[in-house]
Amino acid sequence: MTLSKPYTQNHLDFDSAAQETALDISHELRTPLTAIQGALDLLDSGRLGLLTEQGQRMVSIAASNVERLMRLTTTIEQEPNTIFNLVSPEELARLRLETELRSAVAHGELRLHYQPLVSLATCQINGFEALLRWQHPTLGLLAPTEFISIAEASGSILEIGLWVLREACHQLYQWQQQFPDRFGNLSVSVNLSSRQLTCIDLAAQIDQVLQETGLAAEFLKLEITETAAMNNAEVGKNVLHQLRSLGVQLYIDDFGTGYSSLNRLYDLPLDVLKIDRSFVQQLDSERGEYLVRAIANLARSLGIDVIAEGVETQEQVLKLQSLGCYRGQGYFFAKPLNSEAVVQLLC
Repeated sequence: MTLSKPYTQNHLDFDSAAQETALDISHELRTPLTAIQGALDLLDSGRLGLLTEQGQRMVSIAASNVERLMRLTTTIEQEPNTIFNLVSPEELARLRLETELRSAVAHGELRLHYQPLVSLATCQINGFEALLRWQHPTLGLLAPTEFISIAEASGSILEIGLWVLREACHQLYQWQQQFPDRFGNLSVSVNLSSRQLTCIDLAAQIDQVLQETGLAAEFLKLEITETAAMNNAEVGKNVLHQLRSLGVQLYIDDFGTGYSSLNRLYDLPLDVLKIDRSFVQQLDSERGEYLVRAIANLARSLGIDVIAEGVETQEQVLKLQSLGCYRGQGYFFAKPLNSEAVVQLLC
């Protein structure tokens, strides 16, 4: 939006995108209000019986509120300047994306791509990480960096996260049934958001997903960021123990970028630390080599495994093995693939 003259907060010329958003909001309000108005008219008509004095008062109050809301929709459509304050094009785009994201699951716009997790020594694939994408109807295929923060802030991440879990488990189970020789021992890892970790029924949700899809718990790995694991530590700890009791494995993602307490790490039921890609990219420096070795040694002291993210060169593969890291993922092996490409890769 280009402003050619000064504007006060209550004097805003909407561009076409803003006007369209305002009309969408008006439509979302008007549709149920029309139905409510029809129901109130039916109550007031006497066809269902005569209203008591209290009933008349309640219907009258409801009708007045509906009338006020209908006036609001008209104002939004005809005089948006009196409703909306001036916002930047970026803020407007974010609000519009938030609105569209709320219906992305229902409209079938979300996709999963799968990046192989491999043995660094043999390049044998032993699992996949499920990575979310949004096939936006006008913006094309969006990476999670372009919308996950919006989903977190709006709360829609809970519905999206559950969809990812169900889709990933269903897909792996289908592969196992169709290609038991190729997929029989492979696992899938799914990222959990910090918001999901605060859900006290998360373990029950995941257990239900496993039951519905038929996937055995041992083939599901759940990834949480280091920061999410450390925030709300006591709540997170309880949830992680519940998840671990299901038989799934727990990974700490992007390890090294947060502020983990060693005491807390020792207290969590973890199976894998995933070394953040930023450290892998620094392996050609003394500092980077030292940090990766330290993380690998820490994992060994915890009695757990370690996986390197963002592996891009043969030199990194060799260096990681020399430092005690034997599994990894990255573009050196394969970029994230759609489900059809995964089948072609393995079959």
